[in-house]
Order: sequence, then structure tokens, then C-alpha cells
Amino acid sequence: MCSSPEQTFFQANDSHEAAMAMTEDGVSRRLSATNKTYFYFTTASLTVCLVFALATIMVLIVQRKGLAPPEDGITAPSTGNELKVVFTTLQNASFMKAAAYMTVSKPINSPKLKWTNNHILQDITYNSKGDPVIQTPGLYLVYCNLHFHLTNFSSNTIYLKMELLVNNITNRQTLLTPCSNTNRQTIFNPCASVTDNNRIYQELSIFHLVNLDADDWLSVKTEQYEYLDLDFLPNDNILTVLRYSDKSKECADCFV
Repeated sequence: MCSSPEQTFFQANDSHEAAMAMTEDGVSRRLSATNKTYFYFTTASLTVCLVFALATIMVLIVQRKGLAPPEDGITAPSTGNELKVVFTTLQNASFMKAAAYMTVSKPINSPKLKWTNNHILQDITYNSKGDPVIQTPGLYLVYCNLHFHLTNFSSNTIYLKMELLVNNITNRQTLLTPCSNTNRQTIFNPCASVTDNNRIYQELSIFHLVNLDADDWLSVKTEQYEYLDLDFLPNDNILTVLRYSDKSKECADCFV
């Protein structure tokens, strides 16, 4: 029996609609799968970033509070948050073989400064004059910082000078020329910052790399010792010594 043209038309139309429905369902499923993939990937990425951020924050908190266990032979300073931070840094240093961290000792009555011996001291001793003495030869990093408070000086300019000596011989020195508001610059040196006409706050620093032998001793001199500020910022007057490595032939007269 032959089918009528009308029946054939409806069958073809139904087949076309079914094909269209199947195509739309397939596209929807593929889009849904793609969206899920992007969603899972984004969620995983954010989770990893969050975990990394939390881990970084925890590490910073631990370092800030100085929770690392102490090394053998070194005890943490009992006073001063600044000293605790320095102590933690020295603990984690890979070159930790000899180290000293000292502040200027009172009273000051001569250009040659004396240093305290109640802070960090590892494989470095003191002589009778209050100077740190090296025990192990090597290449050493030496850092010294002095804080000055200049008041009631009459001249327009005043010179601040600091010397680092090895065995009483000058090994490194630095010079600064502060001046009043009426003379903001000298011929050779720029002026330091001035808060008013008769008061200056200024720091001098030396960062030095030097070969040292056993029994070498270090000392610091400043002719302007009467201006050192040991009351307002006592922990800013420091001397730090770190053994960096064995003695270097290439660094016979080097500095940084």
C-alpha cells in the first residue's frame, strides 16, 4: 500500500524535528561539561593559591616571633625585641660559624668605643679593653652603625667621622658634614637633614668585608663621641661581626 503525500510530509517533518532536538541536547551537554571543567579548574586554582597564601603567612609569623629552635652554643638575648629579631636572623644564617652582636657600652669618655659583651657572642671573645677578638680566621662581614644627636653647636658646619680599626690600624672610615639651614651644602659634602637650626639627627654606618686572622681585634673610633645618642635610641649604636667564609685570596683588600 502506498502512503499518501500528506503522511510522507509529516513523517519527514517529525524526523527533522527529532534530529534538531538531538542536536540541541548534545550541544547543551557539551556546554555543561565544559562549564563544569572550567568551574573545577578555577576552584582548584583558587584553593592552591589560598593554601600557598596561608602557608606564607604562617612562615612570616613564625619568623617574626622567633620560634625557630636555638642553635647549640647560642642563647637568645633576654631583652629587646630588636635583639630577638637579629638573633633569629643569625640562627638561620647559612654562614653561622662565628658571630657577635654588640651595643655601645656606657659611659663614653674617649673616642675609642667600648662594647657590651652580654648579647650574641659565638667563637668571638673580648680583650681587656672591651674589643671583640677573632678566634677563627676567615672572611668576615663587619657592620657598624652609630646614631648622633647634635645640639647647640655654634659653627655652621660640623664633621662626623667614624673609623673601623683592625689591630689599632684604620681599615675603613666614613665622613659626613652636616650643616645648618644657612649653609645647606659644603664644597665637598652634601649636608645632612636638619630638623631645626640647632638640632641634627644623623646616622653613620660602615659595612665592610675583610680578611681576619686569629687574635685580630676590632675597634671603632669617633671624635664626636659626645654627640652619640645612648638614651633615646641606645640599640641603634651597634657592632655586628659575621664570619662569611674561609679567607679569600681574591679579597686581600676588598670592601663593600
